[in-house]
Amino acid sequence: MKRLGPVLTLAVGAVMTVALGVLSATTSPTTQNVNAQGEPAPVAEATSEASAPPAPVKSVKPVPAKADYAGRVQGNGGLIAVSIRNGKAVGYFCDGRIEAWMKGKAADGRVTLSGPGNASVVAKLGGGKASGTLEFGSRKWDFTAPTVKKPSGLYRASAIVRGAQVRAGWIYLDDGSRVGLTLVDGEPAEVAIPEPGENATVNGEEVDPKDVDEFIGEIS
Repeated sequence: MKRLGPVLTLAVGAVMTVALGVLSATTSPTTQNVNAQGEPAPVAEATSEASAPPAPVKSVKPVPAKADYAGRVQGNGGLIAVSIRNGKAVGYFCDGRIEAWMKGKAADGRVTLSGPGNASVVAKLGGGKASGTLEFGSRKWDFTAPTVKKPSGLYRASAIVRGAQVRAGWIYLDDGSRVGLTLVDGEPAEVAIPEPGENATVNGEEVDPKDVDEFIGEIS
């Protein structure tokens, strides 16, 4: 057997070297970046935009399920009464010459009322009182009405007396102050204000006042 020449020996060695390099590249494992402690570096993840903070929840102020308020109208001399029954509200303003019956609602610590003659009330509730503004026609007054207990508060009467339609309203304060107005067929009549809870006398006949629980659904 002949020995390979030097040139052929070198060529064969080069081919083997290339083959071994290719084999090494295809079989060696994939490398990972490591940190200073020799642990694999965490893979960066795509981050989404920061979510917006949740909208603040508006707190709803409570209102009493049942309450009666009565007080003076500043700058007018009249009285005002507001009563609440399970979210429904009624109000009455009277100075002995004019009156306004109103209805509305109580919610979120406030009471809002409206009635004929552009009458309206907006008042805040809290601290044992209703404080707000009364508008009547083109006039506007402030008022503060503390809570009251029966027999103080608001009363209303509606009846037919001798063929005439009678409607009356009365407000009583804890200090004994009172005001009211009786209409007979829509016209003011001279009728004495009864004691709280007692009957009124109209044209010689007795008319029975109702408290708020009895007439709250009658206000139109």
